[in-house]
This record gives sequence, structure tokens and C-alpha cells, in this order.
Amino acid sequence: SNADGLEGMDDPDATSKKVVPLGVEIYEINGPFFFGVADRLKGVLDVIEETPKVFILRMRRVPVIDATGMHALWEFQESCEKRGTILLLSGVSDRLYGALNRFGFIEALGEERVFDHIDKALAYAKLLVETAEER
Repeated sequence: SNADGLEGMDDPDATSKKVVPLGVEIYEINGPFFFGVADRLKGVLDVIEETPKVFILRMRRVPVIDATGMHALWEFQESCEKRGTILLLSGVSDRLYGALNRFGFIEALGEERVFDHIDKALAYAKLLVETAEER
């Protein structure tokens, strides 16, 4: 991948270049999903004033996840559920998918909520938000 210092400069998939529907929040994790990241993730929902309908966790730059990261992901999914927020994962590589699957997370979340690319996740999020508005 290109120099990470230039985030967004020559990155066509930078979050800032995407159209994000109202009610959708995106958070990107860079690097291995270990303990420190897990801690930061916990605080994310607390600082968002309005509870998002959909929360997209971008994982395109996450090569690996360990048991601590996994535990944090479970906790994060639980707090999303409590708030009525639908969690989607995007940028999930085959390797990461395999790891999440081994931990039983794919089954718990639902494989229809796991995407290999942000555009697919955003399209699904848009659908979810529109459906919610019709109810």
C-alpha cells in the first residue's frame, strides 16, 4: 500500500471521498486489531452525540486480530445492539474473515453484514437507513 502518512491524498477509497448517508457513522482501524485499538473503539460510541442507525467499522488495513481485539469487537457489537445501531464490517480480507469466523463472530453478526469493500457496505447502509425511515 502507499505511504499511510498521506491518508486520503492519493487514496480513492478515503472515507472523506465517500458519500456517507445521514445516520451512518464510519470508523477506520489502521493496523493490527490489538489491545490499544480495542480500548479506543470502546469510547467511540460515547462521543457520538446522536446514536447512529448504522456503524461501519473499516478494517481494510487490519492484517490481524488477536483475542483481545476479538473480545473488544464482541463488546462493541453488544453496545451497538443496546443502542439499536446496526454494525457493519468493511474491508475484511479473506484472512481476517477466517479469523472472525473461527471466533464465531461472523455467525453472531450475520455474514450479510460483512463486506470486502466500503462501497458495498455503504450501499447496504443506505438501504438500511432508508428502510428504517419508512417504518
